[in-house]
Amino acid sequence: MVPGSSAEMGPPRADESLASVEEVAASIAAAIALVPAATLPLPQAAGRVLTEPVRAPLPLPRFDNAAMDGYAVRSSDVAGASPATPATLRLVAPSSAGQAAPPDAVIMFEHAVEHGGRVLVTRPIDRGRNVRRRGEDVAPGTELLHAGQVVSAGQIVAAAALGRTTLQVRRPPRVTTVMTGTEVVPAGQTPAEHQVFDAVGPALQALLADLGCTTATLGPIDDDPGVLAATLLHAAEDSDALITVGGASVGRHDHLKQVLRRHGDLHTWRVALRPAKPFVFGAVRDTPVFGLPGNPASALAAYEVFVRPALLAMQGHSGDRVRVQARLTVPFSQPPGRLHLVRGLCWMQADRRLVRPVGGQGAGMVHALAAANAWMVVPPEVEHLPAGARVEVWPMSASEAQAGAGAGSVRVRP
Repeated sequence: MVPGSSAEMGPPRADESLASVEEVAASIAAAIALVPAATLPLPQAAGRVLTEPVRAPLPLPRFDNAAMDGYAVRSSDVAGASPATPATLRLVAPSSAGQAAPPDAVIMFEHAVEHGGRVLVTRPIDRGRNVRRRGEDVAPGTELLHAGQVVSAGQIVAAAALGRTTLQVRRPPRVTTVMTGTEVVPAGQTPAEHQVFDAVGPALQALLADLGCTTATLGPIDDDPGVLAATLLHAAEDSDALITVGGASVGRHDHLKQVLRRHGDLHTWRVALRPAKPFVFGAVRDTPVFGLPGNPASALAAYEVFVRPALLAMQGHSGDRVRVQARLTVPFSQPPGRLHLVRGLCWMQADRRLVRPVGGQGAGMVHALAAANAWMVVPPEVEHLPAGARVEVWPMSASEAQAGAGAGSVRVRP
């Protein structure tokens, strides 16, 4: 068994009522609303979801034109041409790629020799070769881009080719992160003896940026229910979602549940997830509130399971996370009862994807996070996995996810 803190690794007590991951995810999905649409310049629309179709107002190409540099010819004039018996034509004007051309054919420069106002063509060419016909790519009225489509470089090319400078897409969600804890100070400040640096806030900002969110960070604020309530109520006025860090458990300094009950809605606050059992979900002024635990591993696990899918859904994304299969290289054991996101290292060896847990799995331990590049997902009913067992793996970073989706691997050194 991988060692960890007793608070996170121990089995649920008999008197605890834990919501399943599926129940909490369904509750969140029911409460999430799409962010409004916005008209953005083409470069800023990249990665966002179209909210209306884009139809071609004109044909592409708009006119018959040369597909490459060369000479516009009549195919009948070069019939039978060869290197030994080239066809000799009088030069009128060169034909450049994209330039309007006679509707016949274009000989490449490589297949002709220009000399003294004459062009010697060394091979025949079929009528229409190397000529783009008006409307052969896109006919007027064609729906070239579709509502619900994610904008990438290809869609930007198509929109620009139609003369568009903007696209109507789901705007970036506005997410405010509220750091809590009298004992927490931002990096760069000198902590008192009893204080710790904010280790979660910078990671959340990076993760939110990866999702295309616009962000603001408040705090760290003191562990005071009045301060927390005022902060959330104010932040909800111009946010699409609120994320709190810390204050989600049952300690005497954990006030989030009480604040939501008094000033908003509390949907759930304990979930069968390891780490991140004390996860809170609710709302203030109809703005979703995601209450993450303060311990780094718990905060990132709860973000990955609950917050990330919700923020993608707000933007109209329907795609699921990247899931890959890997072979476990060492035995693994756990107390059953909760879905376990194990910090792991995943790599390719020959044509096999392998994974192993790294470091201690305590919720507050950061050395395992520093060594990990993936979450190893262990179902709640599983107590033991032997070496060689197949397990599901979620890449942690966008680059590793792309590697997993494309080449089917998460490339790192073991």
